[in-house]
Amino acid sequence: MSFRSLIPTLLVCATLPISASAATASPDAAAQQLSTVVATPPGPVPSPCTAAVDRPRIGLVLGGGGARGIAHIGVIKMLEELHVPVDYVAGTSMGSLVAGMYATGMTSADLESVVRGIDWNDLFSDGTARADRPYRRKRDDDFSLFGPKFGVGANSSLLPKGAISGQKIRFMFESVTGNRMQVHDFNDLPIPYRAVAADVITGQPVVIDDGDLATAMRASMSIPGLFQPIERGDYLLVDGGIAKNLPVDVVKKMGADVIIAVDVGTPLSRRDQLSNFLAITGQLTSILIQRNTDEQKKLLTGRDVLIVPALGDDITSAGFQDATKQAIPIGYAGAEQVRDQLAALGVSEDAYRAHRAGIAACVNGPPTVEFVRLENHSRFSDSVLNERLHVRVGKPLDEKQMQSDIQQIYALGFLDTATYEVVNEDGRRGVVVKVNQDTRGTSFIETGVDFIGDSDSSSINVRIGYLKTDVDERGGEFRLLGQVGENQGLLAELYEPVDPDLRIIMLPRLSAQRRSFDIFDDHGDKVARASIEEYGGSFAIGRELGSYAAIFGGVRRYTGSASVDIGPPHTSDSYDGGEWFANATWDTLDDRYFPSTGRAVTFEYTWSETNLGASQNFEQLNASFFDAETVGRHTFLASARYGTTIQSDAPVQNLFTLGGPFRLSGLEQDQLTGQHYGMALLGYRLRLVQSGLLPPYAGATVEFGNAANERHNIIDDGIWNGNVYVGFNTFIGPLYAGYGFAEGGRRSYYLRIGTLVGGPSQIGR
Repeated sequence: MSFRSLIPTLLVCATLPISASAATASPDAAAQQLSTVVATPPGPVPSPCTAAVDRPRIGLVLGGGGARGIAHIGVIKMLEELHVPVDYVAGTSMGSLVAGMYATGMTSADLESVVRGIDWNDLFSDGTARADRPYRRKRDDDFSLFGPKFGVGANSSLLPKGAISGQKIRFMFESVTGNRMQVHDFNDLPIPYRAVAADVITGQPVVIDDGDLATAMRASMSIPGLFQPIERGDYLLVDGGIAKNLPVDVVKKMGADVIIAVDVGTPLSRRDQLSNFLAITGQLTSILIQRNTDEQKKLLTGRDVLIVPALGDDITSAGFQDATKQAIPIGYAGAEQVRDQLAALGVSEDAYRAHRAGIAACVNGPPTVEFVRLENHSRFSDSVLNERLHVRVGKPLDEKQMQSDIQQIYALGFLDTATYEVVNEDGRRGVVVKVNQDTRGTSFIETGVDFIGDSDSSSINVRIGYLKTDVDERGGEFRLLGQVGENQGLLAELYEPVDPDLRIIMLPRLSAQRRSFDIFDDHGDKVARASIEEYGGSFAIGRELGSYAAIFGGVRRYTGSASVDIGPPHTSDSYDGGEWFANATWDTLDDRYFPSTGRAVTFEYTWSETNLGASQNFEQLNASFFDAETVGRHTFLASARYGTTIQSDAPVQNLFTLGGPFRLSGLEQDQLTGQHYGMALLGYRLRLVQSGLLPPYAGATVEFGNAANERHNIIDDGIWNGNVYVGFNTFIGPLYAGYGFAEGGRRSYYLRIGTLVGGPSQIGR
């Protein structure tokens, strides 16, 4: 079941109390209710783009229905073929989206091109594509904090007001409409327009006739529980379908003499379909919407036209992928059923050409930017945000650059929205950039879990952390992270940018950890159980290079003890560490847990010196490479790791390890240890289902490598391994279940919650 298939349930659970009054209101009551929300100008609304004509004025009403609303485009296509001029348009929910774009002068071909070009799966998520996130946000993955984040502290809310803020949807609306028209009064659009939303405080319908067009469209389709509501004056706006799903009376008030109404609402389910909780709650939602739709249909007269495309049960309100392919022809066929009625409203070819020419002439295209204003309500200073804006005053607005700028601001993280709006103020056109802080506040509780279990043993580690994101106006962050379970640890870290561009970073850390591990003999049998306790700190300073790379260098100092807890001999040895280190990272992966494209390259050089307090001198080099490439549902993976001790021998706590899922999968976790290690992996992964909340994967790998005290034994005594697995990207983290095998008959069954790229997450150095 996909996430969007839960939309009806979210809607009914969030809005049932306020929807009932709107759904059962009479037409007169609804009109009276509307009049208390928005003042309607007397008489017909004049269009600034088309000449007055001696014919009935035609209004188009586009109802809500989620993905089913894509069928509206097919109806508009038929109206164009029959030369039916549209003088007014209004819509609810998905109908408001199509109506808003149509009101800017777009044709059915334009509309179809837009909806076919949308990645609907991506649109219904707020997250910035990982490859485009700043380096800092990518490093969040290192801590395995997969679980939800809760806002804490003064002026914070525990949870957001919706599952998503609608950042991408709002931006898509602006990018489509803002390049065509910049108006405040919707009567000044090429086709006068209204969007219908509902006030979640009172349940009343709210007709939006001015302001920012993209925001109006976004407000009308704010499904309660899924999208955060939109604030407009005293109103808190959600999806208009709960109050007025087919706004016939709205278009009549605009001055339409004839109404063309298109109903794409979901039909009520049959008795045999009401077999579970989701089906029944979805039915309740449909009943409420159906009632207010029926009341609006009663306002239609004999000269009006009602179109109900035969969308059936196959195209659901959440099925955007299917609707994009199927709904437009169905909408066209629905209009074909009333072709004679529509044809009677058509005008001559010359008259229609003149009508459309007037609309096209009214489209003013990308604006010349005369000023830029930042409305900043975030944790960042204006200087930090302005560093990411490249709007050129005196030049036409560069939509692609604007999109990139806004994405880079939003990608800074823990923001509710980052949007822009083209406005006219005192006869000047400009861009207003609005950045709002996360509705949960600036401080968060973070959660995560690591689990690995095989045929012999299992371990689980639970993490909980505190993250303060507003240490200073440059976005400095303080993180305190604790871990309990098989391995215990505590980490305190300060991330401190020192320049407005957030490139030069200071990174001090304090840590304490206790980790246990098994000791194996040459035959792979466990002979002892040991543990390491360690306390220390580090200080690093580095340079982030764009969104993809960073170079850091610094010093570490720590002290600890290693002991054998189970098995002979029971010993305990203390040690001290003092190290200089330098590391570099290049990371363009689209997903740390189930990567499909991109690569990650890491390099770290460590040199331990007794002058820094270390027990012994040694130097180590550790490097890794990972690459993922995808064709359709098929992903090909390649990975290589190499680590070597260059001078002297490293102590036990600094030895390299191999073994476990994707690190020689047929062996037990960290079964091999040595002064040197190396391995290579080739893998294949198949996405079993194209979309959904928990898309399943199946894959296999071939692995070769070894950890040894002699460098040549990495190859000479290398071990071939194989691995077959299934995986899910769950809400508690990436989950893998698989079967690993190695030459010599060694086998391992495992269940793992953790990352494919890199080893098990640890708290410490």
